[in-house]
Amino acid sequence: MSAAQEILSQLSRYAELVITGMLIMFGGMIAILLLYRLVASLVRPGGLFARVVKVAFGAIYALILVVTVLLAADRLGYSVEGLGGIAILLVIVGAVIVFFLVPFLPRLPFVPGDMVKIRGVMGVVEAITAYQTVLRTFDGQTVYLPSALVMAGDISNYSQIPERRVELSVEVNATDDLTRAKALLLEIMSSQDTVMAEPAPAVFITGIEDGRAGLFAFCWVANADWFATRDALWLGVSQAFAAEPSVALAPPRLSVSQ
Repeated sequence: MSAAQEILSQLSRYAELVITGMLIMFGGMIAILLLYRLVASLVRPGGLFARVVKVAFGAIYALILVVTVLLAADRLGYSVEGLGGIAILLVIVGAVIVFFLVPFLPRLPFVPGDMVKIRGVMGVVEAITAYQTVLRTFDGQTVYLPSALVMAGDISNYSQIPERRVELSVEVNATDDLTRAKALLLEIMSSQDTVMAEPAPAVFITGIEDGRAGLFAFCWVANADWFATRDALWLGVSQAFAAEPSVALAPPRLSVSQ
């Protein structure tokens, strides 16, 4: 056999080995990834079992890669005797270390599905990767926030707290019956079944300026009821003040741009 034929034979052997190894590796990884996503969708994010599933599938992922490399080395004529057991042991040890180390590593204070506000952008977390966090805003936009900006910015997570405060700020004419205005706001909040009795709703006069009196009212609701309750309260404010003869909402302030 000539030198050229020998080279072609070796190249053909290597090509066959590379293609076979890649098919095994990528096929196994895709299967593991699909199975992981299926199992992960059935468990609560952030829990102990979710961590077990993630580490276990990560270990299997690594084992597929290790076994593929060892098989390829063996086919190429390299001695891998004893290396297989050592490699598998290292993968298992690494998985155990990761499992117990993960709780102590810095983590983002949210999981997919949480309603958050990050750097002024409010929405629902759709995905978290090593490079970015994907938010779906309430007007349907998809916002991609780089991980560096997320970690360095202020984060508000509205899904981690069971209750949330609804706030109302209104202005009435300063010459109107302010006592009645405060009572009216309390009646509006107390009329909603979703408003909690404790902490009790409250109303304060924030100040009087330019013939207007500012009123600040707030109440507490379950997190899931926040949007619906806020909408109902503003509707109640509009209707109740329109029907009340002793007090009226002040007209909106006019802003003049320079």
